[in-house]
Amino acid sequence: MQTAPAAPLAPTAHTRPTWYRATRVALSLSPLILVHLSLAAIPFVEFTIWSVVAVLVGTRIYGLGITAGFHRYFSHRSFKTTRWFQFLLAAAGCAALQKGPLWWVVHHRLHHKHSDTPNDPHSPVVGGFLHGHMGWLFTQDLMHPDERSVHDLTKYRELVWLDRLWMIPGLLMAGACYAVLGLNGLIYGYCLSVVLVFQVTFAVNSIGHLFGKQRFDTGEGSRNNAVLGYLAMGDGWHNNHHRAPYSARHGFAWYELDMTYQFIKLLGLFRLAWDIKEPPAELRAGRVAQQPEPDAIPEPAGAPAPLPGGS
Repeated sequence: MQTAPAAPLAPTAHTRPTWYRATRVALSLSPLILVHLSLAAIPFVEFTIWSVVAVLVGTRIYGLGITAGFHRYFSHRSFKTTRWFQFLLAAAGCAALQKGPLWWVVHHRLHHKHSDTPNDPHSPVVGGFLHGHMGWLFTQDLMHPDERSVHDLTKYRELVWLDRLWMIPGLLMAGACYAVLGLNGLIYGYCLSVVLVFQVTFAVNSIGHLFGKQRFDTGEGSRNNAVLGYLAMGDGWHNNHHRAPYSARHGFAWYELDMTYQFIKLLGLFRLAWDIKEPPAELRAGRVAQQPEPDAIPEPAGAPAPLPGGS
């Protein structure tokens, strides 16, 4: 008895042709690509004192959305806040066009779990400087990451919604900048500010794992880089961060300026942040403890429980 030949399987994400996957990646990153290309308009837009103000204000809003929001709050749970302010932090981070909060946190938690190994999404030690800086965005299909590691965030429907519609806050901010300062506000207050925040953030991924001092032996390439420490509002004290990832404070020494930590402390004064986590005194003094403290990152949903007596 003959049987009809089986129907061919529908193509999956793994069997799609290279051009299809490349197109998907390019489209998903198109807002970020467009703001970089828009800087070609700078010679044709008058530069005034308001341009400086727009850049200073813009980089603080989008930068803190990343450093205080996406990074220290959502990725590492370094402090607690209200649900409505949590949403504002997520919206400010989305305005930086580094995709949505769930997407960002998934990859950052992977980075800490597998830092500078082949499973690290953006290790310059493994893949080279360009890969670690931004090449990883284009060489992988990152459209649908495994969200099991962010089950502590997916319970908030507004964050899931914002993760899917992450372009909206950026469009609103771009429109607001144009409404206030016209083309000057759009180019300097939004596009240039977003590009600066992006490049500094991703320099922490690349430069921050190749150049600088290692105060602590963390078993991977994280460095304290003074230039990035100031430009990235504290996130450039990257070796400190990898030593105590749960800490809201990245600048341990008195001379390590950490504007993000100061911002979080300011939130605390207005009762918008509490349970702000600090590194122990011996780490702030630069002394090396026996083992790195565990992060506040929760175990993925469905992960097996540790065996009794296990580490």
